Amino acid sequence: MKKIGFIGCGLMGKAMALNLVRAGYPVTVHDLKPEPVAELVAAGATAANSPREVAEKSEVVITMLTSSPHVEQVMFGPEGILEGLPAGGNIIDMSTIDPIVTRQIAAAAAEKGIKMLDAPVSGAPLKAADGTLSIMVGGQKEVFEECLEILQVMGEKIIHAGDIGMGEVVKLANNLVGAICGIAVSEGFLFGTRLGADPKTLFEVISASAGNCWFLQTRVPYPDVIPESPANNDFAPGFTIDLMAKDLGLILSAADATRTPLPAGSLTQQLLLAAKASGLGQKDWSVVSKIVRRLAGEDV
Repeated sequence: MKKIGFIGCGLMGKAMALNLVRAGYPVTVHDLKPEPVAELVAAGATAANSPREVAEKSEVVITMLTSSPHVEQVMFGPEGILEGLPAGGNIIDMSTIDPIVTRQIAAAAAEKGIKMLDAPVSGAPLKAADGTLSIMVGGQKEVFEECLEILQVMGEKIIHAGDIGMGEVVKLANNLVGAICGIAVSEGFLFGTRLGADPKTLFEVISASAGNCWFLQTRVPYPDVIPESPANNDFAPGFTIDLMAKDLGLILSAADATRTPLPAGSLTQQLLLAAKASGLGQKDWSVVSKIVRRLAGEDV
């Protein structure tokens, strides 16, 4: 089995790294927070003090971080991955970041003889924990096939999306659709309840009709409609407003660069930014429904 390094042991990354440990891979981990590292070491991983040390002990380095600058920080510099990973090694960046940054990192890695995939994921922490994430992968087909066995430990549906950066493009397109659907569900429930409909009735009807979508089935923004909704637990995350707003920023930046109008996406970003400004950034992103309801004068 290949020696794996894992950098970024947050809500999703810790569960993904733990699945690799349980599958028998030798895993070296690094994170700025000591608590998840300690949990992974207790499960059988080895700790490292820097990204470079992780890379020096690995054949494949996986990163799962929150933003483009964070990924650049662990890749470059004297203590970065590119200084520690030998030629012939693989990088799998599973973060959701700017595809242009992804391609820049891949080009720098290639100069050192290092291969790279971008492999952002879709799915909540529960799917990370049980290894059933959807993973969209960009990069050379032969590198994808070389790393497929590792990806299959963490994901259930794994799709090769094309050349480097295309995993990010496909993931961001998916998040654009999902975010807009979230606003649509929030408005639909606002409309229905304001005119007297019961939220459970709305869920039952929309679930069996044209408005059915993933957001409806997992994140009904009213409590006690479905058992797993974050609304039942004061919108505990899940995927936070901060992260969804970050993704919409990446989407609109790329859209601007390619002169692609996204009017619904732009409105969705404004509502997410309003949620951040209201102090809701660390709540599950379905809490954006509160902003929709506040615009209608509801005290939520």
